Amino acid sequence: MDLERREASPVEIGVLLMDAVCTPSAQEQHALSELAIHLGVELERIQTELLYLRAFAVDFALALSLGESPAKEAITTHYYSHWDLVAREADEGLLEDLRLRLAAYARVVGDADANPDGLKGQVGQLFADNCQGGGQSQDLALLGGAMFAALFEEVADLFNAVDIVLHEAS
Repeated sequence: MDLERREASPVEIGVLLMDAVCTPSAQEQHALSELAIHLGVELERIQTELLYLRAFAVDFALALSLGESPAKEAITTHYYSHWDLVAREADEGLLEDLRLRLAAYARVVGDADANPDGLKGQVGQLFADNCQGGGQSQDLALLGGAMFAALFEEVADLFNAVDIVLHEAS
């Protein structure tokens, strides 16, 4: 028996996932500012694309870790209810942009012409293309691939470390 496992509800996990997608650390913000200057790419463009990339990493980890299950359904419902709130506060077009970007990342993952750097390379290259990196796209591709892989692994590890508690409706 694993004594380190904890229980978590879909609501708690949904909040945690949304926080992971939308709340970069101060260190990350500082590093991105410097990188944007170095690469000559608008900081806002990198930040926006990282938001979509992190959202895709969460979706992909949910799908691979939980498959088609009641737990995935419950977590996804709560997670996307947070996106609805963000869209109401920010921009109604956000959800459509998110949907389009998630679909683009999913297509790249399913592409038969795999990048020699694997999944990380495929996702990273699309990230770079979306940031319009020009001659610096290799650096952006490395950043995107690394950010995707790190969050994907973190979310997959989360699902291995918690027991998802689904409450029956009374």
